[in-house]
Amino acid sequence: MDSRIDRGRWLRIPGPTPLHPDVVKALPHEMVAHRGPMVIEAMARIQESAKKVHGTTSGRVILWAGTGTAGFEASIVNLCAPGDKVVVTAAGDFGDRFAQTAEALRLDVHRVKAEWGDAVTPDQLDAAIREHGDVKAVMITHNETSTGVTQPLKDLAAVAKQHGALVLVDAVSSAGALPIDMDENGLDWVLSGVQKAWMCPPGLMVSAVSELAIETARKNDGFPRVIWDLPTMVAHSEKNVHPTTGPLTAIFALDAALQAMEREGIENVFERHRRLGAYFREGMERIGVPVFAKPEYQSNTVTAFMAPGGSASAFQAKVREATGIEIAVGQGAYADKLNRVGTMGWVDTPELDATLEAIEAAAKA
Repeated sequence: MDSRIDRGRWLRIPGPTPLHPDVVKALPHEMVAHRGPMVIEAMARIQESAKKVHGTTSGRVILWAGTGTAGFEASIVNLCAPGDKVVVTAAGDFGDRFAQTAEALRLDVHRVKAEWGDAVTPDQLDAAIREHGDVKAVMITHNETSTGVTQPLKDLAAVAKQHGALVLVDAVSSAGALPIDMDENGLDWVLSGVQKAWMCPPGLMVSAVSELAIETARKNDGFPRVIWDLPTMVAHSEKNVHPTTGPLTAIFALDAALQAMEREGIENVFERHRRLGAYFREGMERIGVPVFAKPEYQSNTVTAFMAPGGSASAFQAKVREATGIEIAVGQGAYADKLNRVGTMGWVDTPELDATLEAIEAAAKA
């Protein structure tokens, strides 16, 4: 195997991503008392570091067993009630999934749509909120994994706050890689999954919640809640324990990943992703494969491109069979039209060079 793609680095889909070596070392950790000192110390470290990653000093970071999508339901049942009006920024498949979850939970959902490859603008969001009025929450997909688009989170959140709405953010493919600036941007619930930029196996849903979110959940009886009850999770989190038997292996893995990020420096992690995202897009331009997203919204964690030859699944197979590198196909209406490459988590230039070479060769074959 090409040494540039060893240790799982052949996996170039937008999640799950290659595991950081320190995470691999942490995974065989023997079982310990789930409320004993080792777990309490790990949870305390995770809380401190994860707050830095999210850009919050006043908020709280909560860990649930589950994948990122579980955060859609958890955020809604804690902060909303059936019939509440919500506005969802739908710029791709995951924005639609957030909206579909809200609809399934009987919220009054209004989508603000953007063409795939584009982003919802603050003016669009403002107009939608003014049209529908009395909006309880705005749901924003920060980084649309299906299209490789990063939406203007700061500006969209500012519009929502001007109208007094709670701000719920799907940061599944941005948290740990892109600045979130939770406190500065007035975000209330930021959800993600550890299988992407956090460099861990799937299994934990991470939610950073504001003081307003916690207070709202305490007063909200719109939905019955047991597993997803935020006040219960916060009370136990303050003691650095889980209310039930927590997913210990996943907790030790996340602790190891965050310690690695701290050693690199959180701001340096963000800068590395900015640099690598630009590096990969420049490489795609050099080999003559256009990036799908509009230039002003191109993501530093996911790059999407129209499949050379027309079929994304056929192009994916061609790259895999020639090199062992695994790229992703599209989703939704673009399932067999787009290919996607992940540039998040434990990643650097060698594996991206190998991926660019593989794409170039397959496109010419």
